[in-house]
Amino acid sequence: MSKKALDPGLASILESIRATVGGEAPASPPAQPEADSPASVAAPPPAAAPARRAPPPPQRTVEEFLAELIRPQVDAWLAAHLPEIVQKLTAEEVARLLDQK
Repeated sequence: MSKKALDPGLASILESIRATVGGEAPASPPAQPEADSPASVAAPPPAAAPARRAPPPPQRTVEEFLAELIRPQVDAWLAAHLPEIVQKLTAEEVARLLDQK
């Protein structure tokens, strides 16, 4: 199985993803299409357009990451238990206020 030549823009995007996800990507030059391949005949090179790189992902702290990770579990727990907690505390507060009179 032969490797197909990648579009230079796609190759730079993949390189950026590899660098972001797995550390530094291997420093390999972008693959050049072979002279007789259909890709080199069908698509002429872009007209001096600068290669765009995806912006780096926003940096998050460990606390932000963990909060995002456990948010569904916390939401489910609150949905199951919060009404009971509020009812109990409200009843206790009403009883306390009635005893003060």
